[in-house]
Amino acid sequence: MTFATLLTTIRDYKQAGISNLETLTTLINDAFGDWLASQGISRLTMLSPDKLCLNVTGSLKHTNSADGIGFHSRFLVIFLDDVAETPEAIAEALKSYTSDGDGAYVWIIPDGYMAALTPAEQEWEQHGGGYFSHESICLSNTADIDTRCVLEVLYEDPALENVSCEFDVSAHRSVHYRLDKLKAENGEPLIAKDAPVSYKITSRDARIVVQGSRILTSGENSIFASFGTVMAWSPQ
Repeated sequence: MTFATLLTTIRDYKQAGISNLETLTTLINDAFGDWLASQGISRLTMLSPDKLCLNVTGSLKHTNSADGIGFHSRFLVIFLDDVAETPEAIAEALKSYTSDGDGAYVWIIPDGYMAALTPAEQEWEQHGGGYFSHESICLSNTADIDTRCVLEVLYEDPALENVSCEFDVSAHRSVHYRLDKLKAENGEPLIAKDAPVSYKITSRDARIVVQGSRILTSGENSIFASFGTVMAWSPQ
């Protein structure tokens, strides 16, 4: 897929007699929405028969100019007649923008639960005996900017007070947290064991992708182990 294909399709729609701008906008986004997203464009809108707007999932890094292209803080205006012979200029123009990243700003993992370790498991873990019951979250930041994240722990039991912590995820990096290793200010575990919880992760500056995972060990000598992984849910 290329911008040449996009411009050709727009021309074909118009030659077929489709002139209503709202209809054109809908048809183009239906046909190219996924590909446009891969190019860092959240939406295309036809402004006139010969002019369109591309909303960019990022911000302009520096002033720029190109024939037939208007650069703005978070969008491009494309004059179709001027770029008809050089559609690759649109791809070059997009390089002038930072990326806000993939994913979403808010993620929720509704089902959380960390089983307490048996005394034997605690001793084995201290001596590097293996992996025992715990949960983890993995976060990927594909944006061009660093972001600050907030993890909120929401308990089911009203007798337990909800807790939270903050951490950074650098641009084009990932972080992996063993949730049982997180500590409160007093040095105690941040998250209670044997307590149903939900996790909410909010990214302040960039879109991120979040995954949760759980290892559960049980039985005599921890002979049974199960592993589960789930993509968090985003309300956006």
